[in-house]
Amino acid sequence: MPVNSQFPNGDKALIVDVDENDALQLSSSLELSGYSVRRAGDLVEALQKFSEFSPGIVLIDASLPAKSWLELIKNIRSHEIEKDSDYRSIILVTTSRFSSEIDQKAKKAGASDVVGKPIALNALIDKITEFTVQY
Repeated sequence: MPVNSQFPNGDKALIVDVDENDALQLSSSLELSGYSVRRAGDLVEALQKFSEFSPGIVLIDASLPAKSWLELIKNIRSHEIEKDSDYRSIILVTTSRFSSEIDQKAKKAGASDVVGKPIALNALIDKITEFTVQY
């Protein structure tokens, strides 16, 4: 079933996670929901795939070093400003070590929201839809 999105590339998702099994599981679930998905395991690969794939949704696992996920969020947001376009990325930072400090840092860097693991796919899809309708 195709994804109905209100913003450019809202049907394309990039998952950035060092745990290949978690990334594969989330990727499969999103693909079954109609999303086109790419996966990356580190900052360098994520930036390359972001540039090539231009996803509207980026899911970053906070198991990456904090410097890496913060840098990725900032890079994506500055890319949007540089391109001066209607392009909108939705960035959800996920973690099993959820804390208010992570939440504050992520949102200050430009994340749309922070969700904890385990991720309930239906809740995640609802959250993505909520953000896409805002734009």
